[in-house]
Amino acid sequence: MNGSHRFELRVFSMQVFMHLKRGGSEDRRKAYDEIARAHETKDPEAAWRHLQQVYAEEGLALTREGRVGNPIEAQRLIWLAGKHNKSVEVLEALLEACHAKGEALSDLKVLNECAHKAGLAQSATDDVMARFLVSPKGASEVALQISECLTRGVTTSPVVVLDDRFPLMGAQPYAVVGACLAELLATGTNFRVVEATTNTSAHWP
Repeated sequence: MNGSHRFELRVFSMQVFMHLKRGGSEDRRKAYDEIARAHETKDPEAAWRHLQQVYAEEGLALTREGRVGNPIEAQRLIWLAGKHNKSVEVLEALLEACHAKGEALSDLKVLNECAHKAGLAQSATDDVMARFLVSPKGASEVALQISECLTRGVTTSPVVVLDDRFPLMGAQPYAVVGACLAELLATGTNFRVVEATTNTSAHWP
C-alpha cells in the first residue's frame, strides 16, 4: 500500500438488548443464556469458553458476570463521538466497560466515564455530557443507522463492511481481512467468498 490509499472507518449501531427498558439493567449471565436458547445454541458453556479464548488470544478480557442494558444511549454517544473524530476511542471505552468489566451500557454514569476516558468529556462527571445523555439528541440518526444495517442484511456482531459494499460476517482472522483489503485495493472489488465465522457475540434484534 502506498500513501494514496486511505480508509474511512464508520462505527454503526449494533443493537442487542433493545427489548430491555431504557435506563434499567438485567443480570448479564441470564440475558446471554436467553440469547443462546433463542438461537438454539447446542452448548452455551462451550460457546462462551471459545469466545473467551478468542478474546484472550488478542489480549482482551470477556466476562460473563455483571449487568446488561438497553444500549440506545451508548449508541447516541457513539454518534456524538463521530462528530468529534472520537468514534474509535469511545467505542474502545464502551467495549472495555461492557465486555471486560460487565457494566451495563444503559448506565449513564458508565457512559460519562467512557466519554471522559475517550477524551470526549472534561471529566467522569461532566455536566455537558450528562445533559447530552438525558437529551433526545442523536436518537433519530441512530434509528437511521440501524435501518441501514438491517437493509444491508447485517444482523450479527461483529461485522466489517469493506468499501461500504462487502460485509465480512463474524470475527474473521487478520489474514482473511488483509487478503480482502489487498484484493480490493488492487482490483477495486472483492471476489473472495468469505463464509461467516462462528465467532459472533450476538444476533439481533
